[in-house]
Amino acid sequence: MKSNFLKSIVYIVALGMITFSCSTDTDKLPVNFETLVVSGGAFASQIASEGSTDINRDDAASSSFSKTYTLTTPAPALGSDVNLVELFVSFAGANVSAGEILYASAGTGDFDTSSGGYPEVTFSVAGDQVLSGLGLVPAQLEGGDSFNFRLALTTPKGTFSDVSANFDNQSADHRFSSTVVCLPAIIPAGDYVVAMVDTFGDGWQTTTASGGDPITITLSSGDVLEVGMCTIYEASAFTCVDGPSQASDIVTIPAGITSAEWFFPGDQYGEISFTITGPNSGEIIYDSPQGAGAGVLALNLCNE
Repeated sequence: MKSNFLKSIVYIVALGMITFSCSTDTDKLPVNFETLVVSGGAFASQIASEGSTDINRDDAASSSFSKTYTLTTPAPALGSDVNLVELFVSFAGANVSAGEILYASAGTGDFDTSSGGYPEVTFSVAGDQVLSGLGLVPAQLEGGDSFNFRLALTTPKGTFSDVSANFDNQSADHRFSSTVVCLPAIIPAGDYVVAMVDTFGDGWQTTTASGGDPITITLSSGDVLEVGMCTIYEASAFTCVDGPSQASDIVTIPAGITSAEWFFPGDQYGEISFTITGPNSGEIIYDSPQGAGAGVLALNLCNE
């Protein structure tokens, strides 16, 4: 098993510094919590998301997803006083931008109260309807462009978008985005370069504390390709590449493949990042943030 002694020491020292700073120099805190006034603003907390939020430039009509939220207020005993939820969307692209429009709204009659708890509301989003509402056509989109969504909740006290009552950190759920991707009928064949980094310098720990699973690429042919950096703590069950701080490998996709699902298994310690470079353009078609969770990767194949 992996020894986490060194990492634990680093975390303990950092925690001690934070504790000392907070206890001896409170004047430097960014917020004076003793004088805070609770806003009373309602908030929406996402409880379910179905379907990929990516919008396929090549077939926007096939891109659809839904998000479900529970609606709450600072006083749970009083129930929710949210009477209207609105979903707005805008677009920021490399070639063109589009100002915010109201995409959908839901009133109290649309809320689901069957759970017996706080009301719930679900919004369904269709890629072609988003484009139409914003006055855009697929030819104006580039891979990596972003559709930006915002929730606005109306109560008797006003309308709130980013207000999060009692600083409960739920305001993050009030905004989300959809990325433009291209999903061609035939996946571009060739060599995809995966450049991998581990900031701690001990190789990749993905699904376990000592190592774990690689990135997998499941092809329409049924073949599953694997790529990942070796860990210094145990032998890998797949053909990994040595690091331990950085390494690169090539994933070769043959001609005639109609789908290729890239899946990243997750990051145990928030130390992993990687990029994928396309076979034809030489451009980065995926740039993973450090510490990403497990999930399917949306590659930008628009220029391949």
